[in-house]
Amino acid sequence: MIKKAIDFVLSEVDVPALNHPEISKKIKYKVTNTKVRINSFRKIGDLKIYMNRFSDVPKSGNDLVYKSLKNKGLKTYEDIYPEFKEKFQCYFDDITVLNDFVIGKTYTSWDISNFAKDYDNRKGIYLIGGTSNLKAIFIKVTLENGKYANEWLEENRVLKYYFKNRANKFKLEYQDNFAIYSTKETDVPIYVFIKEDTRCVLHGVFKYIQHVEETDGSKWFELEKIDYYQTLHALTNQEYENDLDIKVKQSQISNGSARKERLKKAARKPDVVEVVTTQYKRNPDVIAEVLERANGYCEECKQEAPFKRAKDGTPYLEVHHVIPLAQGGEDSVENAVGLCPNCHRKAHYG
Repeated sequence: MIKKAIDFVLSEVDVPALNHPEISKKIKYKVTNTKVRINSFRKIGDLKIYMNRFSDVPKSGNDLVYKSLKNKGLKTYEDIYPEFKEKFQCYFDDITVLNDFVIGKTYTSWDISNFAKDYDNRKGIYLIGGTSNLKAIFIKVTLENGKYANEWLEENRVLKYYFKNRANKFKLEYQDNFAIYSTKETDVPIYVFIKEDTRCVLHGVFKYIQHVEETDGSKWFELEKIDYYQTLHALTNQEYENDLDIKVKQSQISNGSARKERLKKAARKPDVVEVVTTQYKRNPDVIAEVLERANGYCEECKQEAPFKRAKDGTPYLEVHHVIPLAQGGEDSVENAVGLCPNCHRKAHYG
C-alpha cells in the first residue's frame, strides 16, 4: 500500500511539474529532491507525518515552489493533502517504531532522518523524540582518516566519537553534544550506525562512559556497546554470531580458574534473544541440478557424502554459492557447488 500512496503523490504533483516545459531548472531541482524524499518512505504513517507540513498554504518567503506550480496551473502538495488523507487514512497507524531498527541490519540516511522527522540527511546526530521527550539518540559514524577521526578504542566495542563542532569549537553546550552527555543520567540509548558510502549499519546500542578534551581543544566521547541481552533488542543472525565469537575469544584468553568459577554460577538454561534473518528466495532447480551433478560426492574434497538423509535416503550435501548472493553472486548452476558439511564450513570460515 505504501507504493500506491507514493505513486499517488508523485503522479499528482512531482511528475507533472518535472515534465512541464515552463518550470525553471531551479524549481525542478527542488521538486526532484522532494521526489527522492517521498520515494524513501517505507510506511504510510511516516509519509503522512511528512505530508503534514503541507496542510496549509506556505508562508511568504517559503512559497517559491508553491507559487511556481500554481502559476502554471499545476497541483501542489497543499492541493492534494486533503485527498491524500481521505484515500489512505486507514493506514496512518502504520509507522516506524524504535524496535523496527535491528542490530546488524543496513539502513540509509533517508531511513534515519525520516524516523527522526528531521528530513536532513547531512546530519550526524539525531535526537529521537526531540529534546523535551528524548527516546533515543541516533549517530552516524564515519571511520576514516582525518584531523578528527572517529575510531575504535576497542574493536567493535568501545568507540571514540568526536563532538559536533562549529568552526573547530567543540562545545559541550551544543544541543546534540549535551544530549549525548546527559544520557549518563537519563539512560537514553545511543544507537550507533557505522556509515560506509550510503549504507548505515546499525552496530549496536551504546552508552556514555566519559568525554575527553585534547590539548588542541578538540573533545570526544567514549561510548561503550551495551550487551544486546540488556537492550532486549532484535539483531541479525550474523551480528549474533560475530558477538558470540568475540566473547568466546575473550573467554579463551581469560584465566582458566576464573572461567570455571563463572561456569559454577552460570544459568544452565540460556536466555532467549530475538534474531532476525533475511533469506534469499532461491531457485529450487539450481539446487536440484547441482546435487544431481555432484552425484553424491563433495565437489571440493571429492569424498562421498558423509551420510544419507533419514527421510529419503539421498546423499547429504549442501549447495554453496561460490560468490555469495549477498555480494551480488548469481543464483545459478555455474555459481554453485555441492559440498559436504566440512567443506561448506571451510568455504565460509576457512
